[in-house]
Amino acid sequence: MSLRLPSDRVGRFVLFFLFFLSGAAALVYQTAWHRLLALFAGSDSIAAALVVGAFLLGLGLGSLIGGLYADRLSRRGALIAFALCEVGIALFAVLSPWLYHDVIYRELLPLASSRVVMFAVVFAGLLWPTFLMGCSLPWLSKAIVSRISGAAELIAKLYGLNTMGAAVGAFVGGWFLIGTIGFDNAIRVGAALNLVVAAGGLWLAHGLDVTEGEVPAQAASRAPAGDATVWRWSLLVFVSGFLIVALQIVWYRVIGIMLQSNSYSFSLVLTVFLLGDAAGLLVGARVIDRIADPRRFFFLMQGLATALALAGAWFVYLAIGIGVLPWYYVDRDIMTGTTPDTALIVLLVSVVVLPASFIMGFSFPVVQRAVQRDIARLGSRVGFVQLSNIVGNSAGSLVTGLVLLDVIGTAGTLKLIVAIGLGFAVLQLAGPRPARWAFLPAAVLVASLVLFPGGEAFWRRLHGLTNQKAIVAEDKTGVAVLKLADGQSGNLYIQGHTQSMLPFATIHAFLGALGPLIHPAPRRVLVIGSGTGGTPYSAGLNPATERVRVIEIVSPVITALREYVDQGGRSGVDHLLTDPRFEVVIADGRHALALDAGHYDVIEADAILPKSAFSGLLNSQEFLRQVLAKLAPGGVYVQWAPTERSIETFRSVFPYATLIAPVLLGSNRPIAISREKILKLLDQPEFDSHLAAARIDRVELRRWLGEKKVEPLNDGAVVPAATANTDFFPRDEYYLNRR
Repeated sequence: MSLRLPSDRVGRFVLFFLFFLSGAAALVYQTAWHRLLALFAGSDSIAAALVVGAFLLGLGLGSLIGGLYADRLSRRGALIAFALCEVGIALFAVLSPWLYHDVIYRELLPLASSRVVMFAVVFAGLLWPTFLMGCSLPWLSKAIVSRISGAAELIAKLYGLNTMGAAVGAFVGGWFLIGTIGFDNAIRVGAALNLVVAAGGLWLAHGLDVTEGEVPAQAASRAPAGDATVWRWSLLVFVSGFLIVALQIVWYRVIGIMLQSNSYSFSLVLTVFLLGDAAGLLVGARVIDRIADPRRFFFLMQGLATALALAGAWFVYLAIGIGVLPWYYVDRDIMTGTTPDTALIVLLVSVVVLPASFIMGFSFPVVQRAVQRDIARLGSRVGFVQLSNIVGNSAGSLVTGLVLLDVIGTAGTLKLIVAIGLGFAVLQLAGPRPARWAFLPAAVLVASLVLFPGGEAFWRRLHGLTNQKAIVAEDKTGVAVLKLADGQSGNLYIQGHTQSMLPFATIHAFLGALGPLIHPAPRRVLVIGSGTGGTPYSAGLNPATERVRVIEIVSPVITALREYVDQGGRSGVDHLLTDPRFEVVIADGRHALALDAGHYDVIEADAILPKSAFSGLLNSQEFLRQVLAKLAPGGVYVQWAPTERSIETFRSVFPYATLIAPVLLGSNRPIAISREKILKLLDQPEFDSHLAAARIDRVELRRWLGEKKVEPLNDGAVVPAATANTDFFPRDEYYLNRR
């Protein structure tokens, strides 16, 4: 007996479940590929926006081409084509770790010096799998829909379950798979899911009744490719797609900073967003037939979604102000896994992300109902609408990530989104007999535009500031807040947590000074990470040093320091920013080092905490090997020793290694450490005056240098690591997976 898919509940359930699994695999890939491509593109926000844009552009092309060809296929042919796509995605996935790491990163890295060329390489590297993913919905829609009545409901359910699978994939991938088995093995799990989906699709295709509901090929070819209705709706969907991704980027920044920008926060926001979107799709599918005017309802949904998004931001702002939410996000990591902290996080993301994403998901079935009028062009119309949505998504990622956050900041971007939502809300009022309550969203949005705080006030509140003096700086690369106790002293917060202080702390002076004090002729020094400047400033204390190159990834850090100096602040920061020996560069540290043709006598990494997002890029074996290759003969590398695993990883790379807790030193030559020589250098006037100008506690620094235990670790041979941090498995970064 042949399987009649639209009426056979078991067959339909199986197909829906297969598309659910396909969505889960896709998000595992997206999370892992984004990280692996960061090795080539960089881990800054500019590179992230370009990678996301390239991923979405590939999906859009797949939707377009898949939609155009879907209506030329039989229902069985469309299902077989979908299954073959899954096989193609799985084959690519198996090869992707090698392609992204060994080919694109290792062989093509010099091309990344140009943003345009970098985008082209990333797009080419993602085109195969994303194109095939984009074909999926048009082809499955063709396979499952046999008559136009009820088409919108079936397509919305199909897409909703795929999106629900994507939410599960984002959560399982980001919170369990990657932290337990690494990026490469998580990708292999995704490939296995794709093969299961392909096998199930081929099995269903074998039993599919090819006669029921089929449209003759000649009829499909004679049907118009599109009409004015489709194009109008495609334009609206483009704007809607732009809005939702722009909101996502705002959410990533706000919640990422509140959760101190760890690797779990991205997956958390994405998971909740996809859950809300999927719920909206599925609920919308059930009630779509009750909506009399799809256009007006769509306009209302966009206005309501942006109103809810702004309401979430208002909730955070006001709740912190009155003590309902604690302000200590920036002083204590709440991503601990404990029940109280977990409940707090769930409350936060549920209020901020879930309502607006639900309403946005509700919009998709409305659009399908409006455009699906001809079974002969069903696949192409699904493709056109999906293409418009994805192109809007891509534009939202690129414009928001590269332009809006840079020019008007997070609060300004949110206000712009609200203004666009207000436009939709006004449009839904046009026409005869608008609902009495239809003016409410517009009124809320207008009030919100007027009353919502500006960027400085917003970030001050989220950093627990009331009347305290502070310098707030934001652009597309991040947020920096310098809290000042007086005109000269304070703490610097970068992406939500304390990084350093003014005057410079002894621990940063120790890290910065140690290498140039040990090396006999530290002419060229590189420091990755600026903070308030304590480490790079101290790295320049040796008069023999001709150049100190400082790499900082978050541009507002330097902006805040410049404003601090303009307001009369000193503490060594003025010297750091004006002395020609110091060169401050805004870039990704690993990326900049790899593209640097020179070699250094001293390299130092004042890197972020190992549990911060992307910290594994500066703690992996591969990075340390890159550092070793950039050291001149006898050069010294200096970094923190935050975990036992970081020490183990360090020893597996540097043949000569020494621990002076909490600092590690590595070299390609024996490391000669003479306390007598170090203390004698500190007695020289030029060394002492350099430290005194920054108000560094020289007595405490001398005590650290004179008393801390010197522990040789490697004496000419590396020690293999059992569980090292690697590019494919940054174990310390995914700390919740190994308590």
